[in-house]
Amino acid sequence: MKQKVLSGHSVSGMFVFLLLGIFAVFCTVMVLLGVRAYRGSNERAQIHNDSRLGPAYIRSMVRALDEEDVLSIEDEDGLPVLCMTESWEGERYITRVYSYGGSLREWYASERMAFEPENGTVICAAGGLDLRLEEGLLKVLLQNADGTETETDIAVRCAAQPSP
Repeated sequence: MKQKVLSGHSVSGMFVFLLLGIFAVFCTVMVLLGVRAYRGSNERAQIHNDSRLGPAYIRSMVRALDEEDVLSIEDEDGLPVLCMTESWEGERYITRVYSYGGSLREWYASERMAFEPENGTVICAAGGLDLRLEEGLLKVLLQNADGTETETDIAVRCAAQPSP
Protein backbone atom coordinates (compact mmCIF):
# COMPACT_ATOMS: atom_id res chain seq x y z
CA MET A 1 0.00 0.00 0.00
CA LYS A 2 1.18 3.35 -0.91
CA GLN A 3 0.69 6.14 1.53
CA LYS A 4 -0.19 9.47 0.05
CA VAL A 5 1.88 12.26 1.45
CA LEU A 6 0.55 15.77 1.40
CA SER A 7 2.69 17.79 -0.81
CA GLY A 8 3.53 21.44 -0.19
CA HIS A 9 1.35 22.32 -3.16
CA SER A 10 -1.87 20.95 -1.68
CA VAL A 11 -1.12 22.50 1.74
CA SER A 12 -0.68 25.95 0.21
CA GLY A 13 -3.95 25.47 -1.72
CA MET A 14 -5.79 24.61 1.48
CA PHE A 15 -4.22 27.63 3.19
CA VAL A 16 -5.45 29.94 0.42
CA PHE A 17 -8.94 28.39 0.61
CA LEU A 18 -8.94 28.85 4.41
CA LEU A 19 -7.91 32.52 4.04
CA LEU A 20 -10.70 33.10 1.50
CA GLY A 21 -13.21 31.50 3.89
CA ILE A 22 -12.07 33.67 6.79
CA PHE A 23 -12.27 36.76 4.55
CA ALA A 24 -15.82 35.85 3.46
CA VAL A 25 -16.94 35.37 7.07
CA PHE A 26 -15.31 38.68 8.08
CA CYS A 27 -17.04 40.51 5.22
CA THR A 28 -20.41 39.04 6.17
CA VAL A 29 -19.98 40.08 9.80
CA MET A 30 -18.99 43.61 8.76
CA VAL A 31 -22.03 43.94 6.48
CA LEU A 32 -24.36 42.73 9.24
CA LEU A 33 -22.85 45.17 11.75
CA GLY A 34 -23.13 47.99 9.22
CA VAL A 35 -26.80 47.22 8.56
CA ARG A 36 -27.50 47.16 12.30
CA ALA A 37 -25.76 50.51 12.83
CA TYR A 38 -27.59 52.05 9.85
CA ARG A 39 -30.99 50.89 11.12
CA GLY A 40 -30.33 52.29 14.58
CA SER A 41 -29.13 55.59 13.18
CA ASN A 42 -32.10 55.79 10.82
CA GLU A 43 -34.59 55.10 13.64
CA ARG A 44 -33.03 57.79 15.85
CA ALA A 45 -33.11 60.27 12.96
CA GLN A 46 -36.79 59.46 12.28
CA ILE A 47 -37.72 60.03 15.93
CA HIS A 48 -35.79 63.30 15.94
CA ASN A 49 -37.44 64.44 12.70
CA ASP A 50 -40.91 63.55 13.98
CA SER A 51 -40.32 65.54 17.15
CA ARG A 52 -39.43 68.59 15.03
CA LEU A 53 -41.93 68.15 12.18
CA GLY A 54 -45.14 68.56 14.19
CA PRO A 55 -44.29 71.86 15.90
CA ALA A 56 -42.74 73.24 12.69
CA TYR A 57 -45.87 72.34 10.73
CA ILE A 58 -48.18 74.01 13.27
CA ARG A 59 -45.94 77.08 13.42
CA SER A 60 -45.97 77.40 9.62
CA MET A 61 -49.75 77.03 9.40
CA VAL A 62 -50.33 79.66 12.09
CA ARG A 63 -47.92 82.12 10.49
CA ALA A 64 -49.44 81.61 7.04
CA LEU A 65 -52.99 82.29 8.25
CA ASP A 66 -52.35 84.83 11.03
CA GLU A 67 -55.11 87.34 10.28
CA GLU A 68 -57.94 88.94 12.24
CA ASP A 69 -60.30 86.37 13.82
CA VAL A 70 -58.87 83.41 11.89
CA LEU A 71 -57.34 81.32 14.65
CA SER A 72 -59.30 79.56 17.40
CA ILE A 73 -59.10 76.47 19.57
CA GLU A 74 -62.20 74.29 19.55
CA ASP A 75 -63.23 71.09 21.28
CA GLU A 76 -64.53 68.58 18.72
CA ASP A 77 -65.90 65.49 20.49
CA GLY A 78 -63.22 65.69 23.18
CA LEU A 79 -60.35 66.48 20.78
CA PRO A 80 -58.54 69.79 21.13
CA VAL A 81 -58.49 71.20 17.59
CA LEU A 82 -56.61 74.19 16.24
CA CYS A 83 -59.01 75.83 13.76
CA MET A 84 -57.97 78.34 11.12
CA THR A 85 -60.83 79.83 9.11
CA GLU A 86 -60.49 81.52 5.75
CA SER A 87 -62.88 82.68 3.03
CA TRP A 88 -62.56 81.93 -0.66
CA GLU A 89 -65.09 82.93 -3.30
CA GLY A 90 -67.70 83.69 -0.67
CA GLU A 91 -67.42 80.36 1.15
CA ARG A 92 -65.70 79.75 4.47
CA TYR A 93 -63.17 76.94 4.81
CA ILE A 94 -61.62 75.58 8.00
CA THR A 95 -58.20 74.03 8.40
CA ARG A 96 -58.24 71.86 11.50
CA VAL A 97 -55.04 70.53 13.09
CA TYR A 98 -55.44 67.85 15.76
CA SER A 99 -54.05 64.59 17.12
CA TYR A 100 -56.01 61.43 16.36
CA GLY A 101 -55.15 57.74 16.10
CA GLY A 102 -51.47 58.15 17.00
CA SER A 103 -50.76 60.92 14.51
CA LEU A 104 -50.94 64.65 14.00
CA ARG A 105 -53.52 65.32 11.30
CA GLU A 106 -54.94 68.10 9.17
CA TRP A 107 -58.51 68.37 7.93
CA TYR A 108 -59.25 71.08 5.36
CA ALA A 109 -62.87 71.42 4.32
CA SER A 110 -65.81 73.75 3.91
CA GLU A 111 -67.32 74.79 7.23
CA ARG A 112 -70.55 73.12 6.06
CA MET A 113 -68.93 69.66 6.06
CA ALA A 114 -69.15 67.55 9.20
CA PHE A 115 -65.79 67.03 10.93
CA GLU A 116 -64.55 63.45 10.59
CA PRO A 117 -61.21 63.15 12.44
CA GLU A 118 -60.31 59.76 10.98
CA ASN A 119 -60.29 61.24 7.44
CA GLY A 120 -57.68 63.91 8.13
CA THR A 121 -54.34 63.90 6.34
CA VAL A 122 -51.57 62.40 8.48
CA ILE A 123 -48.72 64.86 9.07
CA CYS A 124 -46.50 62.87 11.45
CA ALA A 125 -46.65 60.44 14.35
CA ALA A 126 -47.94 61.99 17.58
CA GLY A 127 -49.37 60.66 20.81
CA GLY A 128 -51.36 63.71 21.81
CA LEU A 129 -51.82 67.45 21.42
CA ASP A 130 -52.63 70.13 23.98
CA LEU A 131 -53.41 73.68 22.82
CA ARG A 132 -53.86 76.90 24.79
CA LEU A 133 -54.22 80.49 23.67
CA GLU A 134 -52.87 82.91 26.29
CA GLU A 135 -52.16 86.62 25.84
CA GLY A 136 -51.15 86.50 22.18
CA LEU A 137 -49.31 83.19 22.49
CA LEU A 138 -50.43 79.86 21.14
CA LYS A 139 -48.99 77.25 23.49
CA VAL A 140 -48.61 73.88 21.81
CA LEU A 141 -47.67 70.75 23.73
CA LEU A 142 -47.18 67.83 21.36
CA GLN A 143 -46.57 64.33 22.66
CA ASN A 144 -44.21 62.57 20.26
CA ALA A 145 -44.49 58.94 19.18
CA ASP A 146 -41.69 57.94 21.57
CA GLY A 147 -43.53 59.46 24.55
CA THR A 148 -41.43 62.62 24.88
CA GLU A 149 -43.12 66.00 24.74
CA THR A 150 -42.25 69.05 22.68
CA GLU A 151 -43.54 72.41 23.83
CA THR A 152 -43.71 75.34 21.44
CA ASP A 153 -44.92 78.90 22.00
CA ILE A 154 -46.05 80.71 18.86
CA ALA A 155 -46.71 84.44 18.87
CA VAL A 156 -49.98 85.18 17.13
CA ARG A 157 -50.95 88.64 16.04
CA CYS A 158 -54.64 88.28 15.29
CA ALA A 159 -56.09 85.27 17.09
CA ALA A 160 -59.79 85.28 17.93
CA GLN A 161 -59.88 86.11 21.61
CA PRO A 162 -62.00 83.83 23.79
CA SER A 163 -65.04 85.55 25.21
CA PRO A 164 -64.92 86.08 29.01
